[in-house]
Amino acid sequence: MSPYIVKELLHYCNVSLKGATRIERAPIEYYDFTFVIKGEMTYLVNDRPYTLGENDAILIRPGEVRERLKTNTPVKYVSFNFTTLCDEAIPKKSYLKGVISHDIKSLISVFSASHISDIYSSREKVINLLNYILLEVKDILDFESNNMHIIEIIKYINEHISEPISLTTISESINLSKEYTSHIFKKETGKTVTDYINERKLFIGKEMILSTSYSLTYISDRLGYENYSYFSKVFKKQFGVSPRALRKS
Repeated sequence: MSPYIVKELLHYCNVSLKGATRIERAPIEYYDFTFVIKGEMTYLVNDRPYTLGENDAILIRPGEVRERLKTNTPVKYVSFNFTTLCDEAIPKKSYLKGVISHDIKSLISVFSASHISDIYSSREKVINLLNYILLEVKDILDFESNNMHIIEIIKYINEHISEPISLTTISESINLSKEYTSHIFKKETGKTVTDYINERKLFIGKEMILSTSYSLTYISDRLGYENYSYFSKVFKKQFGVSPRALRKS
């Protein structure tokens, strides 16, 4: 699957309001991906109501009828309107409960402008950020499992991605042996725990390089690497380019 999903970014906002404004009922010709950071608001998709709380998202597709109800309670939310190059990474569900991770919110905090016109020079960065979010959401949904241990493992990794993580710390947190933790994770996901952690860290690092102005040392530290030299080495091995070269490009 291509990592490039977004064709054009039509609208972006990241705002805190005293209450959500009303959006009149009408069909849309693009994707509307909106999620709540704090507070609550209600959308209707094809006249079916969905109330979004903290970390919940709504994904409305081209041709669907969108409506948003007015509220009088504080809400902070982020919204992207966009078209796509491919739809492979677009979730099939409209209502995505609890899908917004800590790392998504950390990256989103970089862009606080109300409208895309306010950050025109950063348009490509916002598109990269949206690409990352869509792939992150797909990853989360792909790993949905009836095995609660797998859910707990992935939740632990996502919540501690900025720290040194090992099979030992994970297995202790969910009260399983290292051997069993390793076995069930590989069986369910097709990846080892270590490979999954390394992929997550490096992919987040790549998106932080593309989407933020944080220093490369800060990004390395933020992802729990002991030093920048090691981060640069494994990054280049994964992507074929060093962090410094990617930032310059």
